[in-house]
Amino acid sequence: FLTMGTTQLLSVPYALYAKSAGTVSGGSSAGNFTHYIGEAFGGGVIFHLWKDAQGLEHGLVVDKTNLGIGQAWSNVNATLIGTTAQSSWDGLSNSNAIVGQAGHTNSAAALCLNSTNGGQSDWYLPSIDELSLLWHSRFNVNKSLSTIGGATVFPNVASYWSSTEANNDNAWYFYFNYGNTGNSLKLNTAYYVRAVRAF
Repeated sequence: FLTMGTTQLLSVPYALYAKSAGTVSGGSSAGNFTHYIGEAFGGGVIFHLWKDAQGLEHGLVVDKTNLGIGQAWSNVNATLIGTTAQSSWDGLSNSNAIVGQAGHTNSAAALCLNSTNGGQSDWYLPSIDELSLLWHSRFNVNKSLSTIGGATVFPNVASYWSSTEANNDNAWYFYFNYGNTGNSLKLNTAYYVRAVRAF
């Protein structure tokens, strides 16, 4: 294991993930995974894989195209949704909470939940941690997207909305330039929107 101080950089679950991620070219099942990072699957491209306690394989898929490049987080401003929209890892629950708020008419989450891209109907706006996972797999994802007709690779300079609320006025976004996060005004800031789904 690699360690630096008290921070563990690589743990056992991530070792399995890293082995699977290495199969992007060949598509073999290293690490006993059926799928691989960068695989065109489920209406998009796989960017994360894991196994649950029963050994069942799960993954996250990103849409092949952006749903918006200048979208506000929500039309509802200065209203705290609360804990139901503040998960750092559960983008689907966040997305449902966003569209369920009083006065909602449009949002980045609604764009995703209403999408049927790739023949799928279970897209959602990713949480901030899901966007971080996507950014870490960007090389393999972009390599795959570049071979798919009509797909859009992730640009070097772009900020993507997450579904994670920060406070009354702000929500979290992921800055693809440097791989870091920030928060901006829900209504008066326009960022990119890209949907994800789970299997």
